[in-house]
Amino acid sequence: MMYRYLDRAVGRLEEPERFLLTAMRTWVGAARAGRCCCHALHAGFARRGIAEALPDFNMLMATLDQESLSQVRFGSAGSARTTDDEARLLALFATAQEGPIGRLKRVAAGLVTEDAVARLAQAADFVATAMTDTTVQRP
Repeated sequence: MMYRYLDRAVGRLEEPERFLLTAMRTWVGAARAGRCCCHALHAGFARRGIAEALPDFNMLMATLDQESLSQVRFGSAGSARTTDDEARLLALFATAQEGPIGRLKRVAAGLVTEDAVARLAQAADFVATAMTDTTVQRP
C-alpha cells in the first residue's frame, strides 16, 4: 500500500493525505526546534474539526520518534515529494481507515518495537476515524 504514496508529488495527494503529511512535517519541525508540537499543530487540527485527535496524533509521532525500528526520515515543510518513510506512514493511516485492526497492527509492527505496536495502531486508528468522520459530515 505504501507504493501508492512513494515519491509522490505532494500536490497529487488527496486533501486528507496532504493534511497528514503537513502535520507530520510540522510535528518534526517543531520537535527539532524545541517547540511544543501540539501548539504548532492545534490550529490546523481545529480548522479541520478534529482537535480531539491531536493528542493521539502527537502520541503516534512521539512513539515513532522514540520507538521506531529505524530512523524515520521526513521531508522539510516545502519538500515537493513524499519520502519513503512518509509513504509508510500514509499507508499506516490508510490501513487504519480500511481495517481490520489486525492488519493495522501488522503494518505498525514494521515501524516500531513490539512494545509500541498497540499504542501506534490505536493512535493511528483514532486519528483516521476522526478524519473519516469529519470527511463524511462535510457537504
